[in-house]
Amino acid sequence: MFYSVIVSLKTIVNILPFRVTICSTITAPLAIIAGACLAGCDSGTRWRSGDYEVYWIDVPADLALGLSLGNGAAIGRVMPQVYAVGEDETWIVAARHPNGDASTSQFYYFPKGQDHRHKNANEIVLGPFSETEFEALREELSLPDRSMRF
Repeated sequence: MFYSVIVSLKTIVNILPFRVTICSTITAPLAIIAGACLAGCDSGTRWRSGDYEVYWIDVPADLALGLSLGNGAAIGRVMPQVYAVGEDETWIVAARHPNGDASTSQFYYFPKGQDHRHKNANEIVLGPFSETEFEALREELSLPDRSMRF
């Protein structure tokens, strides 16, 4: 009996450092990964009006226009790289540089009164339009100017 207790204690002592090594080997990388994920998630709002906001997630230059759900959540309406927006009582307009190419612009508009959280962007947003097409629509529909630039 005494012999089996010593063998059991010796087994525990031999296994214990192995367990500690495994735990520290697994825990350190998990802590680093978790820290990187938490540190990499950043966001902000550059413009807000009523239910709409221009926001960014992770990269401040990647501005998107969305319908705000509150508590930092939004449903995308015009995706990055939004550089200008405007609104009146009826319409929201936005301009963006596709793929971050500042030499190219796309223009969008949509009626605020027909938007709600159960619609996807493709169900409410009209565009993309070229600048020439958009200017013609702006005159025809009395769309607002893109007064807020980023």
